[in-house]
Parts: sequence; C-alpha cells; structure tokens
Amino acid sequence: MKPNIFNYATSELTNDAMICWMVDWANSKHEIYKNLSREILRLFTDNENLDVESVNIKKQYKNIDILMEVNDSEVIVIEDKVNTSSHSNQLEKYKEIIDNEEAYKNYKKHYIYYKVGNECLYNGVEQAGYTRVSREAILNIIKKYRDLENNLLNDYIYYLESIEKPSNMYKEEDDINKWCWKTWEGYYNHLQLTDVTKDGYWHYVSNPRGGFLAFIWNCEEYKDIKDGKEINYYIYPQIESNSGNNDGEKTKISFKLECKDPAYRKELRGCVYERLEELLKEYVPVDNLKKLKFRNGLHMTVIEINNINTRTELDAAIKFSTECLGKIKCQLTEGENI
Repeated sequence: MKPNIFNYATSELTNDAMICWMVDWANSKHEIYKNLSREILRLFTDNENLDVESVNIKKQYKNIDILMEVNDSEVIVIEDKVNTSSHSNQLEKYKEIIDNEEAYKNYKKHYIYYKVGNECLYNGVEQAGYTRVSREAILNIIKKYRDLENNLLNDYIYYLESIEKPSNMYKEEDDINKWCWKTWEGYYNHLQLTDVTKDGYWHYVSNPRGGFLAFIWNCEEYKDIKDGKEINYYIYPQIESNSGNNDGEKTKISFKLECKDPAYRKELRGCVYERLEELLKEYVPVDNLKKLKFRNGLHMTVIEINNINTRTELDAAIKFSTECLGKIKCQLTEGENI
C-alpha cells in the first residue's frame, strides 16, 4: 500500500489547503474538476442550483480559517477542525466580524463548521449560527471523482475513509470488545440522535489505566430537605467504554451521584443504591451488579452494571437504565424523599 500524505500532514492548515484546492477548481477550465468544486460549494451554501461563476478564496482572513467569496454575492466562512474543537468563542467572534464587515453588507452569508474527526454533537456549533458539515457529506461528494486518478484527491478520500469506516463499525460488529476508539465515538454520536439518550453527551475521562470515553445521559437534579435546609443532588448513568483499558476490563454502566454538600453524601448514596439495586435486579443478573466502596467525593459511583460484551446487551442496558431512573424520578417527585 502506497504512503498517504495525510497520514503525515495532519494539521488543520493542511486540511484548510485541501478544501481550498478542491474549491479553487471553480476558476479553471477543467469541466470535471469544476463540477467537483461546484458540488462542494452547493453543499456549503445549501443550494443545489447554485451556478458558480467565480470564487475568491482567502486564508486566515482576520484569523478565520477560510473565507470564500462566490460570484461577488455570497460569502462562506469555514471553521475547519481535524481533531480539536472550537474554543474561546471563536465561532461567535468570526461570525460577528463578517456580519459587521461593510464589504459584505449585501452578501448572502454562510457559516460552516467542518470537522474531520469525531466529537460530541452538543458543542454549541448550531447555537453560534453555524451549519455543521460532516466528514461523511464531504466524502460522499469527492469519492465520486476517484476515476480522475488524482493522487492528491485519492489520498484525501482514503484518509477520510480511514476515519469513517471504524467510526461506523458499531453498525455491523456486535462484539463491543472489538471496537476501537473511533467506533465508540461513532456509537456515542449515534446515541445522541436516539430518543432514549438524545440529551446525552460524551467526553474523555483520564485514569491510570489509559482512560475511557464516557457517555452521560438523563442527568436529573433532585432536591431534599435535611436538617431544615435544601440539599441539591444529581443522579445520572454513565457508559464507560473499554477501549482505552489495557487490563481487559469490560464495558460497564455506572450510576453516579453528584452532591456538593459532603455532610450528606454517604446517606444519599446509600439510599439511592437501595432503590437502584431493587429496580435493576428486575433486568440484570445479581452477579453483574457491583456496589463500590464509599468514597466521599463530588461524583460518586453508586452501583455498576458489569460484564457488557455486545452492542445488543449495551442497547438493552441503556434502555432499562433509563426506565429505572424514570421510576426513581417518579418516586422522588411524588414526595418520597431520601
């Protein structure tokens, strides 16, 4: 297999250059490459009928990754990421710059966020006024041009496919012990779009064993009265993937309790454990339930569902975990204080 330049040129500047290279063909006389550019610009503008006459590309214009002027009437702002995420309100800042730019006063504006790697879908992109363009959407366009046998373009196609394929492995491979890091990321993004866990989010958790990807959902706030004062606490489930562990530890679902007041943590944890254990025993073999030793911390594990080996088992565990927490919520909101 021949070397791929994108396995070495992994910076965002390289990805910026590739986007610019593909779009700049709009200014050439090569009809097939012009069509490639046209398809990408139609994706960015969400206009299937866009007739591209000219494109002026600016890199790092006022720190914006890529700015494209199309037909002297439309402007496209692209924030491009490979493995990092947006930060420091940069999306809002760039949008404000262009919204207030006198030169673009009469231009139709398009704000695009393009991420090559995977990330949690709830990261404020849409709230900042940007349209998320996925790796899959770009790939679906450019792979139609494989027959051009352009080494640069084909390297980029192979590069994106090397991320896309393992990210979608969860759709076909039921054995989660065979999943890699990217597979867990793809699965977690899938969970974010399902009804049971659509309010969920995921992130990396570091630990001495190599860390894991955690998916949290159904995080509910509860209130109780203790010694004449209101105590606020949270109960939520957390998937802990096995992808980063080197000791053969299986994937599990941990039920967590968060309480800022250390004086009431032990009592709350004990009472929540009793409720959860009773409910979970309806679904889970007792041998797969584990109560951990009490540690007085802000985030405490109450009980775990262990030894989850397949996606089928995991999907079922997610469903009944949500049902159990729904039952606890009903109990607590109906006045059964802990």
